[in-house]
Amino acid sequence: MNRDYKQFSEELLLMHIRRETDNYNKHNPSRTLAYQRYYTRNCEITWAYLASMVSRNAGWNMSDLWSIPYSTLLTKEMSNHIFTLYERANWMIFSDAYPQLLLYEWSKN
Repeated sequence: MNRDYKQFSEELLLMHIRRETDNYNKHNPSRTLAYQRYYTRNCEITWAYLASMVSRNAGWNMSDLWSIPYSTLLTKEMSNHIFTLYERANWMIFSDAYPQLLLYEWSKN
């Protein structure tokens, strides 16, 4: 992906940020990958590294809901509710945080 933001007008920049955010906000693995890639490009933003770890751990917790211990303790309906809670919370956080990260990246240029 082209990272030369100088070519973007404000309107095009906003469209780019929305498109990239939507592209990576499909599911937890793609959000984790977005944070990791962002940190690789902008290592001064250690928060992005932390966000990738938190996102990865949330994914593990989401996967654990279908393991034997949890499936024994929780009903399928309860597991679905908890999974949806994790997914929605992570979707909302990414929707807010990632555009700000991209805007910071643009501002460096």
